[in-house]
Amino acid sequence: MTQKPFKLLFIATFLMMGAVSAHAQFNKNATCPVMPGTAVKEKFYVNYQGERVYLCCRACVKAFKKHPEKYLKNLNP
Repeated sequence: MTQKPFKLLFIATFLMMGAVSAHAQFNKNATCPVMPGTAVKEKFYVNYQGERVYLCCRACVKAFKKHPEKYLKNLNP
């Protein structure tokens, strides 16, 4: 019975490492460039000039696609 918590800890650590490495391929912005200060959601993004830009909602995806240069200045450095 004492091995079960260790197995769970190992599995959780392994899954977390996979999630971190998946995010490492893109420099994820934390806030939406269309609505600064609003947290992004991973399911809303645009690939722009080889970079993935995350946004907070479907409306912001549409706005960014229409005028990307307008919103690029709002990205986190």
